[in-house]
Amino acid sequence: MKIYYTIILLLFSTFSFGNDYLSIKSSLKTAKHLENIGDIDGAIAIFYSILDEKPHHSLSIERLKTLFMNYQRYDEGINFFQKQLSRSPNNLKLYPDLGEFYFLNNNKIEAKTIWSNGLNKFKNSRSIYRIMLSKYTRLGLDKEIHELLKIGRKKFEESFLSYETGVYYQAKKAYDMAMDQYILYLIYEPKQVNIIERRIILMSDDEESIPIIEKKLSIASEKNPKKILNVLSQFYFKKQDYKQSYEIKVKWSNLDKINHEKWLEFGNELRKENQYKYSIDAYNFILKNNRNNNVSGRALLGLANTFEDQIIPDHDQHIIPYFFDNNIFFEDPFQVYSSISQNHLTSSIELYDSILVTLKKSPLVSEAYFKLGEIQYRILQDFDQAYYLFNKALANHPEEQLRVETILRISDVLIAKSQLNQALEFLKKQNKRNPLTEIEMKEILVHFLNGDSDTTLNKVNELIMKINPIDPFFNDLIELKNIFTKYQPKEKNDTIALSHFIKAELYLRQKKIGDAIKELIFITDNYNNTKIVPLVNLRLGLLHYRINDYENSLKFVSFIEDTDLSDKGKIFKGQIYEKKFFDYEKAIEFYMEILDKNPKSIYSEPVRYHIRTLQKTES
Repeated sequence: MKIYYTIILLLFSTFSFGNDYLSIKSSLKTAKHLENIGDIDGAIAIFYSILDEKPHHSLSIERLKTLFMNYQRYDEGINFFQKQLSRSPNNLKLYPDLGEFYFLNNNKIEAKTIWSNGLNKFKNSRSIYRIMLSKYTRLGLDKEIHELLKIGRKKFEESFLSYETGVYYQAKKAYDMAMDQYILYLIYEPKQVNIIERRIILMSDDEESIPIIEKKLSIASEKNPKKILNVLSQFYFKKQDYKQSYEIKVKWSNLDKINHEKWLEFGNELRKENQYKYSIDAYNFILKNNRNNNVSGRALLGLANTFEDQIIPDHDQHIIPYFFDNNIFFEDPFQVYSSISQNHLTSSIELYDSILVTLKKSPLVSEAYFKLGEIQYRILQDFDQAYYLFNKALANHPEEQLRVETILRISDVLIAKSQLNQALEFLKKQNKRNPLTEIEMKEILVHFLNGDSDTTLNKVNELIMKINPIDPFFNDLIELKNIFTKYQPKEKNDTIALSHFIKAELYLRQKKIGDAIKELIFITDNYNNTKIVPLVNLRLGLLHYRINDYENSLKFVSFIEDTDLSDKGKIFKGQIYEKKFFDYEKAIEFYMEILDKNPKSIYSEPVRYHIRTLQKTES
C-alpha cells in the first residue's frame, strides 16, 4: 500500500509541474499519437496545455502552426498568432506567420498590413527579410519579392538574397530571371562561385535554359570577366564544347593570378572525358605558368596519366588462350597502340623533361618519371631514354609498389637493349637488397631469353618448391617448365630448334617482330621434324595475325592439323573468319569441327557457348 501511495504521489507531482521535461516529452508523444489516429482537436488541446505552462515552447507553436495549415483551420491560426503576438510583440517570426494565415484566409489586405508592420518594426534585421522571402516564394508573390529585394538591397548590399531568389526562379523555370540573380551573386560573392556553378550546371540539364545561360554569361563576362569567365568555361565544358571551355579558361587566367587548383581540376576532368588534346594543353599551361614544386609535380603526373590513358592494348579478346596467354614469360609489352598526337607528344615531353629536372625528389616526381619512361619504352621505343627515366624514377624515392615496378621495367629495357648480362646483374643486386618473388621471376625470364636452359630449369624448380600452388606465378612457372620437358628432349635438333624459338621470343621483347618471324621460319625450314614445330607454326600464325596478314596467318595454323594443337588451330581459323573476314557461316564451320572431331577438347564448352552467342547475333 505504501508503494502504491508513492507512485500516485509521483504521478501527481509530474502533472502538477507542467514545465517538467519528462511531462512535456510525454505530452508531445501523446499529441503525436492523437495526430496519427486523426484526433486533431485532441492534439491541439495538448499543445495549448503545454503553452499554458510554457508560453514560449517553440516546438508546440510550430506544431500548432503546421496543424492549422495542413487542415486549413485558418481562423484558429489567426486567433492563435494574434494572442502570441500580443504576448511577444518583439518576436519577429510571428509577423510573417500571422500574415500568412490572413493571406490563406483570403484577407490579403490584412496580410500585407501585418507583413509591412513586421518589416518596418525589424527593418535592420536581415532575418525578417529572409523569412519574408521564404513566405513570398512559397505563395508565388513575385511583385512582393521584387519590392522586398529592392528595399533589402538598399539597406544591406546589392546581392542580398540573390542566391535564394535565383533558386526560386530556377524552380519556376524563369531561367532569365534566375540567371540575373546568380550573376549578381557571382559579382558580389565571388568566394561562393562553386555553389553558383553547380546551380547553373544543374539548370543546363533543361535544354530550354542553354541559350539563356550562354547569352547571360557571355554578356556578364564582358562587364566582369574575372568573376564570370571561369563559370562560362565550366558551362561550355558541361555542353561538351571542350575547345571553347579551354580557350575561355585561358582568357580568364590571363586576367589575374592563375588558380592552379582550378586548372589541375580542369585537366583531370578533361582526361576523364577522354579529351586528351585539351587535357594535355591544360597540364602544359600549368607547367608553363607555375613555380610551385607540388603543383608542377601534380601537373606532370596528370600529363603522364593522360599519355598512359592513350596506351591501349592492341590485341583481340581471343575466344580461348592460344599461346600461354597472360604468362609473364611470353607477354609482349609492345602489343599496344596510342592515339597520342605526335606533335603533342613531342612538345609535351620536351616541356616535361625541362620541368622534371627542376623538382625536388619525391614519390610524386618518381611516379612522373616512371610514366614518362613507359611512353619512351612502349610507344616510342627509345630504350636509352627510357632507361634514363626509369633510373631517375628509382632515384626519386618511389613508394614500394612503384619501386618494384621500376626495377622490373629497368630489366625489361636492358633486355630490349640486348644487355641481358647487365639485366641479370641488376636484378641480382636488387634481389639481394630486398628478396621478392617478382624479381626472381624476372631473373628466370632473363636466363630463359639468354638461352641458359639448365639455369632456367634449376631456378624454375627452386621457385616452384618455395611458393604456394595458389600463388599467381605458380602456373607460369609450370608452363615454362613444360616447354623444356616437352620440346627439349635429348635429340640435338630439338635443342637447336628450341634455342631458335627462344631467340624469336627475345626479338619480340626488343620490338623486332620481323626478326622474330624470320627466326621461326628458319626453324620450319631447317628443323621441320622437331617436336616444337607445331608450336612454332601456331606462334607464326599469331604473329601474322598481329600484323594483319591474315592469309599467312591461316596458312601457318593450317600446318598444325593432326597435332596436339589442332583444336587451337581450328578455333583460331574460326576467329579469323569471324572477326576479320566477317564470314560468320565459315567461322561456325570451323567451330563446329571442334564439337564433331575434337569432342574431348577442353575448349569444346567455350566453343559451344560461343557458337550459340554468334548464332543469336546473326539472327
